[in-house]
Amino acid sequence: MFASFPFRTAKKILFGTGTIDQVGTELKGVGATKTVIITDRTIREAGWADKIQAVLKESGISSTIWDEAQAEPSVEIGEQAIAFAREGGFDSVVGLGGGSAIDIAKAAAVSLKNQGTIMGWIKDGFTNPLAPLALCPTTAGTGSEVSDTAVFATPELKVGLVSSMLYPDVAIVDPTLTSSMPATVTANTGIDALCHAIEGYQSKQANPLTDALALESMRLVDKYLRAAYCNGGDMEAREGMALASLLAGIVMGNADTTIGHACGYAFVYPATKLHYPHGYAIAITLPYVMEYNAIAQLEKHANIAEVLGENIDGLSLRDAAFLAPVAFKKLLLDLDLPMSLRSVDVEKDMIQMLARNVLKSPNHCRRNPREVTEDGMITLFEHAYEGKLASEM
Repeated sequence: MFASFPFRTAKKILFGTGTIDQVGTELKGVGATKTVIITDRTIREAGWADKIQAVLKESGISSTIWDEAQAEPSVEIGEQAIAFAREGGFDSVVGLGGGSAIDIAKAAAVSLKNQGTIMGWIKDGFTNPLAPLALCPTTAGTGSEVSDTAVFATPELKVGLVSSMLYPDVAIVDPTLTSSMPATVTANTGIDALCHAIEGYQSKQANPLTDALALESMRLVDKYLRAAYCNGGDMEAREGMALASLLAGIVMGNADTTIGHACGYAFVYPATKLHYPHGYAIAITLPYVMEYNAIAQLEKHANIAEVLGENIDGLSLRDAAFLAPVAFKKLLLDLDLPMSLRSVDVEKDMIQMLARNVLKSPNHCRRNPREVTEDGMITLFEHAYEGKLASEM
């Protein structure tokens, strides 16, 4: 028998080359007349914000650009965007950029219909639906355009604003917007999409729909990420990765993530003084998270190994399952991404602190398929520090 489960995503999704041209029509259809475009300076310099403005103007919508979004946005940056949106008298929001700009845009859309602050909403929630919101990703990785979460950093830790009302009126995933990503950003965001798919597949909140989407996302990443990394002008690869990211985002918005994210948060700012891109940080420890979880989900991890290109014919279920982290490490190698904490300036005497930091993420631990203990995390981080799976030691 199948258990009952909920399934949520954006109210509408537009996917494909050229769909960005529909942003004005979509927003006008939900009553927008004056829009703030939340983005960052890099995206603005690339011309995409001006493109959005022109499309909105054609639909009779006036707009202003706020381009102060930053990577791993702080609560303070989010509040600056909120003040700009409120003071400008806007009635709608476009989020244009990577996950940071999109998360800030979500908070801005909350602020136009609700009193309060980001930290207040995180603590107590908010009651009114968002102002009209369109989210347009320019990277293929975060999937934030179809998730129910906006993440911000405080001086102590990262915090998440989570609500079923955070889904946009429309998520517009136009692969053309990702074509200007340099190879390093392609790698960091692409591996992030894969982490979302794998962790969502591992999650105790997974269901048959998220499992199917997660496996397809993994398949697309295995097929297209290397090609997009090697040749940014390969539009088939860009389209494949945009779709992989979208599917993984839908998975994350329903099944959420496991200790893969908690382990990544454990060794970067604000937990430590180390600063690394989100997907880059999560990916370093994920092979060792997969190794830790494999015995709890032998069949699922065998499926991961197979969809990531490993030949599991004739192997026992256990042996096949433990090829999953091996396959992930091969992808890290091909993308020139680090495979050990030692190589990114984590000190060995930090391991116990990192293990305890994971336990500070109780929701990630709760969703993890294997019980999370301090001793278990110490062993995991010891392997991650050396960059060696148990089978390689």
